[in-house]
Amino acid sequence: MLARFTANIKFHNLATKADHILLAISGGADSVAMLDMFVKAGFKVAIAHVNFHLRGEDSNRDEAFVRQLAKKYGVDIYVKSFDTKSFAADNHISIEMAARDLRYAEFKRLMDIHGFNYTAVAHHIDDAVETFMLNLLRGTGIAGLTGMHEKNGRIIRPMLCFTRKEIEDYIKNNDLEYVTDVTNFETEFSRNKIRNCVVPYFEEINPSFRHNFADTFKYLRQVKEIYFEEIERQKANIICNEGNSVKINIKKLLQYPHREAFMFEILHTYGFNKNQVVQIEMSLEGLSGKVFISSSHKLVKDREYLIINKLSQQNNTSTLLIKKEEIDGGNFVWGDCKFKTEIITNSADINLKCNNTTAFFDLDNLHFPLEIRHWRSGDTIVPFGRKQPKKLSDIFIDSKLSVVQKEETAILCSGGEIIWAVGIRASNIGKVSPSTTHIFRITKIL
Repeated sequence: MLARFTANIKFHNLATKADHILLAISGGADSVAMLDMFVKAGFKVAIAHVNFHLRGEDSNRDEAFVRQLAKKYGVDIYVKSFDTKSFAADNHISIEMAARDLRYAEFKRLMDIHGFNYTAVAHHIDDAVETFMLNLLRGTGIAGLTGMHEKNGRIIRPMLCFTRKEIEDYIKNNDLEYVTDVTNFETEFSRNKIRNCVVPYFEEINPSFRHNFADTFKYLRQVKEIYFEEIERQKANIICNEGNSVKINIKKLLQYPHREAFMFEILHTYGFNKNQVVQIEMSLEGLSGKVFISSSHKLVKDREYLIINKLSQQNNTSTLLIKKEEIDGGNFVWGDCKFKTEIITNSADINLKCNNTTAFFDLDNLHFPLEIRHWRSGDTIVPFGRKQPKKLSDIFIDSKLSVVQKEETAILCSGGEIIWAVGIRASNIGKVSPSTTHIFRITKIL
């Protein structure tokens, strides 16, 4: 097995003898075998052990055992303890997910601080099979069906060429001691249910199914590469970027024969889950204005496009107040928008024409503090050059603004009256006249 171990490292270009490798050692048979093989193969290694404090005294026993392993093999050891249950509760995630996040965050920290090239984890073929089955249960795209990868950034898995049985045989033949996690035999966690209940049935049908799975993973990875090449090709035809927005052409999407798979691969990268993707697809031929929210993005079904934007830190009820004493040379931030304000003296050579980024008002006719906010249903403005108010919603329609653009439009108010729909239309209220002495200039900085 040692020869297969070193050959696997070389074949997948996982590491060289010049690298310094951090080994994730729990004390179980898999990680002990990996430590023994790395040392016997002559690699430079150190040990990382994470104590999750999930199994009482057993957790402390494992830590003590791993410390003894470090002494036995003469390597450095780094131990970190976590209150995993509190972390899971605070972040509203499962214990399994919490342990995983804490573990890999600690490996990254140690690599960054101590200059390790890689962290090696002892996943083997059985782990890859269990992960495949878990992903099937959760629902996943093709990326979740390709098994574990031997190398993922700075995480390497040199044991993926072995089954659990082969590792147990290595432990026995080399008279190695290890600790047993009794929770591996419980069925409280999904992975353990698959390991202890589902996998044995597969083994009854075909004792070689693990290696067959490993071969299938190789084929699926090649299929995945072809698949995503096609996804990227179609993206260029259907998707465009406009400012901070990602726009998906609905007409072209409806013509795409495999749009559900295409939409899943695109939208899950923005945090949308499988059920949301189905709902978004169902909305394609419906009315515009429907909104979908993921943990990180907002998708709006507009007339011609699905429009995706990052969730703004600005919410629809927040306002920014601008005091009179702050406006000369003032700089203000409202959500993702930045504004510059100043007072200038009226003169014949000043260009007072408003544009998408700048507006001018008679300072003496404004009521402070000015307010910047989002538009609201029922808002009206008296457009420059007119005497009667007009609904902002109608102005937005005339300007052919998308739902997202309407929601992101900043509204500048004076004394409760709208004087500028920023970038869209200025008001007659507070307009500059020949008798104006001091002019208030406000500019949106792009």
